[in-house]
Amino acid sequence: MSTTPDRSRLRFDRATVIEETAERCRVRVTLALGQLIFQNDEEQAAEGNGPLKAAAVAALKAVQQAAADKFTCSLVDLDRVKALGKDLIAVLVDVKFEGRDLQVFGSCPITGSEIDATVRSALNATNRFFELAMRE
Repeated sequence: MSTTPDRSRLRFDRATVIEETAERCRVRVTLALGQLIFQNDEEQAAEGNGPLKAAAVAALKAVQQAAADKFTCSLVDLDRVKALGKDLIAVLVDVKFEGRDLQVFGSCPITGSEIDATVRSALNATNRFFELAMRE
């Protein structure tokens, strides 16, 4: 087993919630590709799923940036779900890749922070397209 990092996959580094006002929050997502760092912010309502949506959108923007805009992706929906006895964050993402419009699903078990699980679910939805885009 190799201990060198996989340079073809984006890796979740961190997500930070920055409360701007009582009504709005900003989430900063940081992803890594080898030694390269990609960071993006998104602002949403502070209530309900707002912070989770901000995390997902910021993650998708960072993925797109890391892929040098070889594909686009946008959040369609996000939800907390229970499946097979596990609590998950699930995302539905629109992807435009090589002239095709697709919808993809990503999920991640909630084992700690819901924000972290949200970013990981966005990566889960888009990692195949990222790998394909980077092969070109």
